[in-house]
Amino acid sequence: MNLDTLLTQQHAQLERLLDITEQELELIVQRKALELPPLTGQKQQLLADIQDTDASLCAHPDVALLASEYESRVNELRALMNRCQERNQVAEQVLEQSLAGTRQLANILSRLHERQSMTYDQKGHTRGINKGTGFKV
Repeated sequence: MNLDTLLTQQHAQLERLLDITEQELELIVQRKALELPPLTGQKQQLLADIQDTDASLCAHPDVALLASEYESRVNELRALMNRCQERNQVAEQVLEQSLAGTRQLANILSRLHERQSMTYDQKGHTRGINKGTGFKV
């Protein structure tokens, strides 16, 4: 395979990676986490394909032409890869913030539940309700 074909293939793969990353970000923002696994599988396969294409480029007999004749295309591919990495980092940050918000909500609900399970004894002190199934006779 010639360098031009490999570079075109790499460009198409990176464009697809950027598209998948955008879709992941959109699903995270819309809180549709259950739809992420299929995209993650596609992304992993695509990353393996990108790595294979990159290895083919590095092993190509005319690899020296990448630094001269094809330099602008290589720079374009690097810029595209940087965009993919940036969007992936944004998606990661949004996901982490979403998870932190979910944990915070769970903590609030847990404290609310604890407060609702409190009662007062004969002396007016708060006391937790025993939610056990057994009875004391």
